[in-house]
Amino acid sequence: MEVEVAVNFRDGQQKLNEQAYDLLFVDAELPGGPWYRLHQIILASGKNCEVIVCSGRGDERFWAEVLQCGAYDLITEPYDEHEIVSIIQRVMDSLYLRRFGREGLRPSTKLKA
Repeated sequence: MEVEVAVNFRDGQQKLNEQAYDLLFVDAELPGGPWYRLHQIILASGKNCEVIVCSGRGDERFWAEVLQCGAYDLITEPYDEHEIVSIIQRVMDSLYLRRFGREGLRPSTKLKA
């Protein structure tokens, strides 16, 4: 697993234009632009990248907004390491199935945190 960090909206946009990613964790309060705009860029590109929104607020209204925009999930502070690993595992398993189908089903890979 490789991790890249973008410090603001513009940096994130540039990285998304240059490379394909499987999973994007994006801060709801991303400096320089809204998180959902990065998600729209991904959708417009046709790239298969899931988006997890990270936020300090976790009310039901914001959670519904995140899902309506098409993000995979919302995680809230305080972030739980086990929850994050579990989400990554589900996303990666889902992406694998979409790419290779059930015939290419591999044994589940366990991530170590």
